[in-house]
Amino acid sequence: MLGFGCGSNANFLNRLNAGSDILRWKVCREAVVSGRCRGKAGRVFAALFCLCAMAARAADPAVSVAAPSGWISPLPFQRLTRPEDTNSGLTSHLLLRDLQINAQARETFQHEARQLLTLEGVQSGSRLSIDFDPSRQSLFLHWARIWRGSNAFNELDLGKIKVIQPERDVDRFLFTGEKTALLLLEDVRVGDIVDFAWTLRGENAGGGAKTSGAVLARKYEPVERLSTRLLWPTNRHLYLKNHGTDTKPAAARKGDLIEYTWDYKKVPGLRREAPLPAGYDPLPWVQWSEFQKWTDVNQWALPIFTNALPLSAELTRQIALWRRLPAMEERVLAVLQFMQDEVRYQGIETGAASYTPADPSLVFARRFGDCKDKTLLCVTILRALGIEANPVLVSTDLHQAIQDWQPTPAVFDHAIVQVSVDNQSYWLDPTAGFERGPLAARSWPNYGFGLVIRPKTTGLTAIPESPVQPRTTVLEYVLVRDVRQPADLKVVTLAEGADAVALRRRFASAEHSAIGMEDLNAFAALYPGIVASMPLEYADDAKANRVVVTEYYQIPNMWNLVPTAPGFVCRFFSYNIDRAARKPLVSARTMPLGLTYPEHEVFRAEITLPASIPVEPGTWAVNHPAFHFHKAVTPTPAGVLVEEEFDSLAESAPVEAVPDYLRQLDLVSPLLDYALYAL
Repeated sequence: MLGFGCGSNANFLNRLNAGSDILRWKVCREAVVSGRCRGKAGRVFAALFCLCAMAARAADPAVSVAAPSGWISPLPFQRLTRPEDTNSGLTSHLLLRDLQINAQARETFQHEARQLLTLEGVQSGSRLSIDFDPSRQSLFLHWARIWRGSNAFNELDLGKIKVIQPERDVDRFLFTGEKTALLLLEDVRVGDIVDFAWTLRGENAGGGAKTSGAVLARKYEPVERLSTRLLWPTNRHLYLKNHGTDTKPAAARKGDLIEYTWDYKKVPGLRREAPLPAGYDPLPWVQWSEFQKWTDVNQWALPIFTNALPLSAELTRQIALWRRLPAMEERVLAVLQFMQDEVRYQGIETGAASYTPADPSLVFARRFGDCKDKTLLCVTILRALGIEANPVLVSTDLHQAIQDWQPTPAVFDHAIVQVSVDNQSYWLDPTAGFERGPLAARSWPNYGFGLVIRPKTTGLTAIPESPVQPRTTVLEYVLVRDVRQPADLKVVTLAEGADAVALRRRFASAEHSAIGMEDLNAFAALYPGIVASMPLEYADDAKANRVVVTEYYQIPNMWNLVPTAPGFVCRFFSYNIDRAARKPLVSARTMPLGLTYPEHEVFRAEITLPASIPVEPGTWAVNHPAFHFHKAVTPTPAGVLVEEEFDSLAESAPVEAVPDYLRQLDLVSPLLDYALYAL
């Protein structure tokens, strides 16, 4: 895992929202559970904490009380008095969010004032907290006041500050060493204003002279005043890029500094309409960066991802063993399997280790590392074996949208490996687990673009979609008897590509009997009274990267009385298609719709019926730029064959196209599942 924050664009902006320090990688969860990277976001105001995470201390050498530095100009705020403001339905109202950054002094000042409007607002707003990294930052608390009417009560007592080390990402195998300064306010009441200010001073988390950050022009909650002030040295370049806004800062020279100010007033909140497309951020913001081109970022990364240390004797011996494999692909697969299966994911993200990969020999010896550690070790080994391999920095969430960003290392949250074998490029993830098969059977997410770390790199490289797409096929074999007898159901689930990896992970993480019980309960919602007639069977074709699960059930009440007419009905449920074709929770949208892509689901039911049951054949299709759906019902000598297929074709639908997308899904809905009737 790399130190710039593996995860979503929203998390990136949350971290920037807490200051200018952005070079922090987050946990690569693909190595752990779900194939995604996740991590910590800056939690600044009214965060919830587990106080028993570690023993709290009353004081910490990195935390002190001091007056603001001379360059800081705190802004005023005003209390809400209008009934329509104090009775808005909000639990609290942010009156001021004042962020001031001095790039020369490496200080970030933040001042927030929040009016508490309800008991719920008091409950959450009476806990103040600040995250900081003691390995490179010092925290200076300036004031913590409660305003009640025109009276101000000082709540800042260093003896009451609890400094804890919660390690919020320990369940993701990530240890950061970050601490939280926590102040629990006393005698807080509805109507009070909590007024809190502090400064973080310290080195750039990226370890270099250059830095980058962001200016929020709006938040999800309303803000009376949202201000960012950036003091920038005149002898250093600064590049600004707007995202979703055309605002420009006020600029003024202050000696050897240029003062940039973005000052927004009466800013309404924004309601987020999930799901959103990858890389889409509904909040307007301004990016600032000291990096002009991607070449600059590459030059920053080159020394970090170059191993200049001699290899250990143990690693050298292992490389010699891999060298005995005759084919280049065999060597790549052996190394990749070793990285994924024998070097566990574990991130120690303290100090320089948050952005610098560990010594490959050390990672090999201790058998653990994060994505940057494992990537450098993998590249080092492959190059020693005569295989062309390069580290690649990617964003797991931005995809194509990365092209719209001003170059910065902070945009990347994950590291993978580009390997060339027989003039074919493969984009491999040493932190991924449960992958099997030859290189031609391996798949990778839709990264969109990546930065290939090598001397000749001048820009982003387009990463093609994986030729191996996920596909799940559910085959049901149903023996239906007359209306008074039970039916036999055999379900075969065939998973390929990334779906095979996910299913393999599921069976490696739980007992087969427990999985069987989970599936039985899921089927019970569709077929009340269903029982398992045999234990499930699990088969893994590793060479083809294909997993097959077979389950056996008996349904005692397959036929049910029709409530509105004489006769009986027997239903079959294409549950995997129904899940893929489900409508979003937010349908009336002002934002584009994020779709699951790629996704390919197939349902096929071979149903054996009594001779007296009539079957109506038919075919149906619904086509849309975002998906294709097809259904066919075909009589067979034994009964009927029901086939359904849903194939996702896009990862998003523009907001203007959402109504038509939903209308087409409405056409699919009545076609799902299948029913037979008997007298």
